Amino acid sequence: MNKKRILRAIVPGIRTKLSFFTAILVISILAITSSLHYNQQKKALEEKLESELKTPLEYINSVVLDLENLTRSLVMIEEFKVRVKGKKKELSRFKRTVVSKETGLLGSLKDFGKSLGLNLKRNNVYRSVDTYFTRYLSEKEIDDFENKVKAELRKDNGAPIDPSTYKYIKSFAEKTAAARINVERAKIRLLEIEEELQPIETELLDEGLVPKRKKTLIADKLSLVNERKLNEKMIPENERKSLNYETLLTKALQNFFRGSYKDHITSIGLLPDKIRIFAYDRMGKETLDTGLLFPESSGTGKKLLKQTDFLDSKKTLFSEKNVMSLVREEYLPASYEVGGRQYEVVFRPVFRNPKTAERAKLITELLSDEENSYLEYFGEDLKISEQLREVILKLKTRVAELRKEGKVKPGADSTYRSLADSYRGLIKKRDLKFQELMPNKSAFELHTKNWNEDHSALIEKKKQIGKEINDWEEKLKSPPKNGETVFTLEEIQEKIRNLEASLEETNDHIQRVVVSKDDWSSFKEAKLNDAILVIRDVALEDFAFMPFQTGPSSLMRYYKDEGEREIQDTKHKQFREWILSGNSETVLPKLKGKFSFSDSGILVRSRTEAEEMMWNLDETPILLSKENVSGLVYELLQKDLLGFNIIIIDRTDGYRQIKKNREEQIRYASAIAIVGILLAYILAWFFVRKIKIISKKTEEIEKGNLDVSFPKAGYDEIGILSESLNDMVHGLKEREEMKGELVAAEEIQKRLLPGKLPTSLEDKIELAAFYKAMTGVGGDYYDFIELTDGKLAFCIGDVSNHGVGPAIVMALFRAQIRSIFRKGERNLKKILLEVNGSLYEDTPDHIFVTFFLGVFDPEKSSVEYVSAGHLKPMFYDASTNKIHELPAGGLPLGMDENSFFESTIERRAIILDSGDLFFQYTDGLDEARSAEGDFFGKSKIAKQLLANGMGQANDLIKSMVIELEKHTSQNLSLPGMSTLSDDVAMIAIRRK
Repeated sequence: MNKKRILRAIVPGIRTKLSFFTAILVISILAITSSLHYNQQKKALEEKLESELKTPLEYINSVVLDLENLTRSLVMIEEFKVRVKGKKKELSRFKRTVVSKETGLLGSLKDFGKSLGLNLKRNNVYRSVDTYFTRYLSEKEIDDFENKVKAELRKDNGAPIDPSTYKYIKSFAEKTAAARINVERAKIRLLEIEEELQPIETELLDEGLVPKRKKTLIADKLSLVNERKLNEKMIPENERKSLNYETLLTKALQNFFRGSYKDHITSIGLLPDKIRIFAYDRMGKETLDTGLLFPESSGTGKKLLKQTDFLDSKKTLFSEKNVMSLVREEYLPASYEVGGRQYEVVFRPVFRNPKTAERAKLITELLSDEENSYLEYFGEDLKISEQLREVILKLKTRVAELRKEGKVKPGADSTYRSLADSYRGLIKKRDLKFQELMPNKSAFELHTKNWNEDHSALIEKKKQIGKEINDWEEKLKSPPKNGETVFTLEEIQEKIRNLEASLEETNDHIQRVVVSKDDWSSFKEAKLNDAILVIRDVALEDFAFMPFQTGPSSLMRYYKDEGEREIQDTKHKQFREWILSGNSETVLPKLKGKFSFSDSGILVRSRTEAEEMMWNLDETPILLSKENVSGLVYELLQKDLLGFNIIIIDRTDGYRQIKKNREEQIRYASAIAIVGILLAYILAWFFVRKIKIISKKTEEIEKGNLDVSFPKAGYDEIGILSESLNDMVHGLKEREEMKGELVAAEEIQKRLLPGKLPTSLEDKIELAAFYKAMTGVGGDYYDFIELTDGKLAFCIGDVSNHGVGPAIVMALFRAQIRSIFRKGERNLKKILLEVNGSLYEDTPDHIFVTFFLGVFDPEKSSVEYVSAGHLKPMFYDASTNKIHELPAGGLPLGMDENSFFESTIERRAIILDSGDLFFQYTDGLDEARSAEGDFFGKSKIAKQLLANGMGQANDLIKSMVIELEKHTSQNLSLPGMSTLSDDVAMIAIRRK
């Protein structure tokens, strides 16, 4: 008791616990809401900056691409000028010599002299004419190209570039082109030197070489080796020059466009003091910095640019060789804190050809999925690419032969045309195979179905609104009919105006739905299929043409407009056909109608160069090896990677405001928490006061005082508890009284059972018995009765149901049985008939008794018995060491009249030899349940009989009880109630 008091004094009470729980709850709620609010504000800030950044970044990307294209175009023009001269010399050997007679004035005079009889004749004139293979870009075509590029160079006011500025910019392009051509020539010369050195070195190995010849060869070798060293030294020098001059060219173009860039960036809403964008080429050289355009932006992230972590991230970005890591966004935004300011840095790759890169990225996204459904088509694409490679090899061989002959253009050669037809057939086969294996056909069917349903619903809605308008307009013209609701003129007009507005909105919606029918901008499956089908055509177009404008707008227009897709598809097919026709080297065919190649930009490649690229694209499968990351899409992304944009975002002000809001929220939340905790404490005190009264009363009950009354405490849970406790106390009183009665009844029942077993026949037999009631008192019964003639009567019975009622029936039944035996009746059948008559008349219908009655005759060593619906007894035969189940049966006592009952019972007898054992029991034994619900069962009873049959009867009963206790997990030797499912009784008689 002292321990309890100490613990109650130390351990916190309900009031403290409730206050603590309230504090935890309030603080948790406030912390969660504060965190959610903070994250929402942070996300909103990020989304706002992202939206503000989107348009400027797209413009920056287009600027970078435009600068790249202008730089490439200017350098290419200068390269063309140099190459045309070289090509003329290189291709002159393919020219054809044409012989003709002398013409002109001199030829005419010779003809006139000949007519006068003079010995004169015209001489043959020999001249070289161009063939198909000697034509390259003409100087005129290069000039046209240069004029178009020059037209792109306009000042802020739209005026063309002045000659001096153009000459200054052009000088860097000339130097860049010269350096590149020097590198190219040096590399070609190195290959030629290797080829020239091989025969010299082979000849020098000859031991019989003449000394003079050997000296000449050594001199030639030395000269070639020196020339190789010179060229090897020239390559890195010119590569460095090329990069430097190209950088100067880009900066010169940046300075030229600087004003227009600044104005446009300002107009699209870039915040110079918050966002700074750098553009770098692939080698890490800066190509654009918005900090140079805006003075207020030059300080953004100035300290960050020198920080080691930032420089390491930047270095890692430029050293990354696997472009797929960049495409799959491994370089996520990084946060930095420098000088008390918060910066977020975003790294984004920039691709030279957005139309190709976007499609390639879609395909790589598909390939990253381990379970993508296009693998079967990619396998077919690989097979067709291998077939194309065989045709391409033949085409290359044939074109080389035609070029060597220099007489027939490819388009006029039957072998070339036949191979071209095979090439076309394989391309068509590839397209048809995709249509056959396209795995997302169901997505297109669903897209069409949804569109039809939406469109039909809107049309139906339009019709319904139109009908309603007509109905209301009719109401304006005619008076209401009898029973109709009357509307005023103003109400009708208001209804019509609302319906007309709804009709106009529905028409607009219909128009948007109609336009969206062929819109692929948000239809991922269509974009993916398009990417797989046209990526080669787009890459070929990007290679052959120099676009006038770059950016995502053309690709978005392509996805949104079915007509635009048809135009591009036609252009791609016509361009391929132009290449495969082999009729013209530089002049594109004129397309009919609205189709024009000029939309693609300027053609900067000859047909032969485009053909080489087409062959390369077609013979390379989209996916060659997923494990080795190889295939067309990977190669295109690797080649198209132009550089990177690094965006520095100063989030300091936004984060400071968010932090300020959070601190203010915490202050308010803290005040609310303190008030809430105080209120919880006061409220807890109010409730705990009632609980303390109840607690003191329960302590009285614990001491044994059941005359306690709990005060009424209202109708809440505490009031209900107080009322329940009063009912419980009342129940406890009744239970204690009942318990006393049961104890008395149990004691009476024990006295009715044999206190000790008869000993008159102990020289003949051993007796043993066991009884355990389910509820302290029960309806099971057994008895041993010593008869005057020296015999021993024994019986065992089971009254239906349990408790006090069956116990009373059992007591009356016992008295009647003993009374009949005292009167001298020994006929077991008559005894049962008399008892059955009494029970049938004096007990309710639901009360009956299964009963087994037997008499042991020591003279005959026999047992005569009769059963009234009781279980079959078990008999242990000592001579055979076996268990037998004896016959029994009959109708239970008290269930029917004697007229029927008599026909169901039968007298039987059995002889007990030495060591034999007779065992009888009630159904509470074999139906005793374990914790898992399993029955004890007859098999266990038989097992115990077999194991203990040779021993004493008392040992058998003890062993049976022990086994029963193990099975039920109960101690059955203790007095009082048990949790058995039924009363248990058993008797054993063993012949000595």
